[in-house]
Amino acid sequence: MIQSKQWLSAWQRNALSEIIKVSFADIDAEDYLLKYFDSPEPNQRKLRLYFNNEQVVGYCLLTFTDSANYTVIKASAAFLPQYRKGSNTFLFSIKESFKSWLQRPWRKHYYADTMLSPAMYRAIAKNTAIVWPHFGQSAPKELFTRFNPNGKNSNKNQLRCLVSVNRSSNYSEQELEMLRCSDKAEIQYYCQLNPDFDQGIALFVVIPINLQQFVQTTIKYLMK
Repeated sequence: MIQSKQWLSAWQRNALSEIIKVSFADIDAEDYLLKYFDSPEPNQRKLRLYFNNEQVVGYCLLTFTDSANYTVIKASAAFLPQYRKGSNTFLFSIKESFKSWLQRPWRKHYYADTMLSPAMYRAIAKNTAIVWPHFGQSAPKELFTRFNPNGKNSNKNQLRCLVSVNRSSNYSEQELEMLRCSDKAEIQYYCQLNPDFDQGIALFVVIPINLQQFVQTTIKYLMK
């Protein structure tokens, strides 16, 4: 679904509101919709709804905002608890990001946004060739200064990759314990960088969208 004058129907807004309510703590669902779905700032939005039978069980929203000589891509995604699976949104997100870049390859494109969930970070980091911060890659500090100017440095890597967002994923205590004790390298790294992810602190992630990314991510994905 691409943003238009008929952006969201009443039933779609209601379905999204219910998903947002159970997915995030300390937020008002209508305020969230106004900020992420209705703001006039992005030049374009793309939304995928995920269904089980006729029920909306999740969504992935991408926004594309042009600056002087680059495009910034941001994302919001959430699912009802029983339908959460880290790889749900990867193919949609990466495909639409590359499509935007291919339409204007002379412009630099960056995904530059917060990730509240260690599981979401893992879903992206394990499938994407170049992602910052990452335990196996050196991150360009200039990009974090540019895109996250009011952020905080992580004690782990001294990179400005943390930001207070005043909301958190609505994890149970059992889920939090599972994440903190996970043996998955990407989840371990996320928790080391951002140990307070359940207290309204998010990890700021930057992903370049370019030819190198396209080639290396395609190879990485096909080799799995």
